[in-house]
Amino acid sequence: MVFHENIVWGFCGWDLLAIIFLIAITALFLIRRHKLNKEIKELKEKSKP
Repeated sequence: MVFHENIVWGFCGWDLLAIIFLIAITALFLIRRHKLNKEIKELKEKSKP
């Protein structure tokens, strides 16, 4: 009943890898966005007379 154990939760090993991959991509996106927003804010403050 190995097949039955895998479909009970509708979850398999590849799902775990996909979730980890999505979390990593989302984290990279958010970190990069935060850094860019911080850099833009600094540049705007420098350009003020």
